[in-house]
Amino acid sequence: MPPRILPPTQRLFRPFRPLHRTFFDLPSATTPQRFTVSRTLPHPPQNLYKLVADIDSYSAYLPYCIGSKVTKRCSETSAPTEADLRVGWGSFDETFSSRVTCKPEDLMVEADASQNPLFEKLLARWEISEPATTIEPEGKSDVHLKIEFQFTNPIYSALSGAVAPKVADVMIQAFEKRAKEVLGKKEIAG
Repeated sequence: MPPRILPPTQRLFRPFRPLHRTFFDLPSATTPQRFTVSRTLPHPPQNLYKLVADIDSYSAYLPYCIGSKVTKRCSETSAPTEADLRVGWGSFDETFSSRVTCKPEDLMVEADASQNPLFEKLLARWEISEPATTIEPEGKSDVHLKIEFQFTNPIYSALSGAVAPKVADVMIQAFEKRAKEVLGKKEIAG
C-alpha cells in the first residue's frame, strides 16, 4: 500500500511562525502615567502655597531631588517662571528644566518639563484650598498633587512603572514633613 499524503490542514508539521513575546511589558509609548494624591494639613493655605512655590528649597527635602534652582523669575511678582531640577537614585542622574506657573490667587503651582528630550510629557501640579468637608476649616488646607509623565526612553518607562505609583505619595509625605518643620508641629484632630 502506498504512503498516504495528508491534506495541508492535517499535516503534522506546519510552517514556522515565530512567537512574539517580550521579556517584560513596556508601558505604552502613547499613554502617560498619571498619579494624584491629597492630604488635609493643619496649616493655612497661603503658607502652604509659599512652601510649594519655594522651588529653590526642594533639594533640601524632596526625595531623589539632589538639586533645585529657579533660573528665571517674573519681573512683576518675582514668582518662579523657570527652574532646573536634578533628580537621581542609583546610577540614574538627570537634570531637566521646567516652565513654572505660579498663581497665588488660585493657590496653584504647576511645573511643565515636557519640552525636555527626557520626557514626552512631565507635568506636576500642586493645588491648595480650604477644606470643603471640615467642620472647622480655619487654619487647615487640602493639598492635591497631580503628576502626569511619560519618558521618551522605553527603558525608563519600564523602570518607572514599578516605582511611579509611590512617587506622588512619597513627595506629598516629604512636603507634609517639611510643612511641620517650617510652619510648626500642629496635628489634625480626628
